[in-house]
Amino acid sequence: MENWSERNQQRVTSLTVMFWFSVLLTAAVLCVAGLLLNLPIWIPPLIALTIVGWVARSSRNTTRRLLACCGETAPPAGNYPRLNNLVDALCLTTGISTPEIRVLSSSARNMAAIGRVPDRSILIITTGLLENTTRVELEAALANRIAQISNHRVSLTTTALSTFGLTLGSSRVQIWPFLLLGPVYRRQLATDRYLSNDFLDDAAGVVLTRYPPGMIEALENLENQHRLPEVDPVTAPLWLADPSSETERPSFEARISSLREI
Repeated sequence: MENWSERNQQRVTSLTVMFWFSVLLTAAVLCVAGLLLNLPIWIPPLIALTIVGWVARSSRNTTRRLLACCGETAPPAGNYPRLNNLVDALCLTTGISTPEIRVLSSSARNMAAIGRVPDRSILIITTGLLENTTRVELEAALANRIAQISNHRVSLTTTALSTFGLTLGSSRVQIWPFLLLGPVYRRQLATDRYLSNDFLDDAAGVVLTRYPPGMIEALENLENQHRLPEVDPVTAPLWLADPSSETERPSFEARISSLREI
């Protein structure tokens, strides 16, 4: 777990540095192109500063932008003492602050975690999951996501999506804030086994609960009940189970089989 956490923190730093290097390099290339085109000398620097300022401003609220991509969530309107008790206990075990809890009104059964910093993370839980799971199943699902917050995997995924993965305009219209290095790193992120690895996520959750059957039961409950068409596919790596059919992730059968070997 310690190695995972350290590795994920290093990746967060690396992604952030490379993202801003790409943005600055793009701005510099456009600036030089403007000078070569004999534009007035003040226009190219203005274009470069505008690009950097636009990206910086758009990057300030990336967590909230990702949250908006996850559908119309709201603070829990009902009384969910079981949920609060389980979250508090798991956060106490991992040593992180209790995340903000948001509920997505949907009959689907799924859960996501967002946050660039573990102590300022957000948990998104569907009403379908809250209302159709036993205490053991809910604890296992929560442990899966909270473990990812604790070991900085959520930080890594959120950083990746909010830099090389998330758009700066509409989440449905992919306008990348970089031109030169972006496509290369985007391909790398798409195949990065540390960014989204359901087998490691499930194992990390089991480390917290010390009860593999709980995670197996949770996955069996979620199977064929986890699709969320209202959720932007770009957020898929943040969810316990892929809310769309647009990404390639291990099947439930493979994940359950892996857990049975623990």
